[in-house]
Amino acid sequence: MAGTLAALCGIGGGMVMGPILLDLGFLPQVQSATTATTLFVMSTSTCLTFLVAGTVPVDYVVWLAVATGVGAVFGKALIGYAVKKLRRPSIIMFLLAGIIALSVVVLAITGIVDIVNDIQHGRDMSFQSFCSEIGPPPPRTGKGRPPQRD
Repeated sequence: MAGTLAALCGIGGGMVMGPILLDLGFLPQVQSATTATTLFVMSTSTCLTFLVAGTVPVDYVVWLAVATGVGAVFGKALIGYAVKKLRRPSIIMFLLAGIIALSVVVLAITGIVDIVNDIQHGRDMSFQSFCSEIGPPPPRTGKGRPPQRD
């Protein structure tokens, strides 16, 4: 259930894998690094897929990559300093729990705002309204395939 919810919310498998690794006795640093590596591989492959398909502007990708990289370096340095200074690796665990909780709250608020906006503009998610926006199906040719559109 948690994995399905995490995938639907777009927060990846860290919501599932992180607590499991902690429960198995891994150190919070190891759990955090494993989750970060998994997230890096997943997000990089997804980004490359969109770049190859040409569905995202390159300048947008470069800007987000640089901002994310700078944030990761500063975040790692800051959290590493705090863990060494306070000698509390549990800081990582509490930060991860806080980030997950904050993402659930933000996603819930965003979803509610989107639903309210859809209702105010007369949109709903019924099958009939979805199909009416797309239009009727294209006519079939003799081979059972729809004709190609330009």
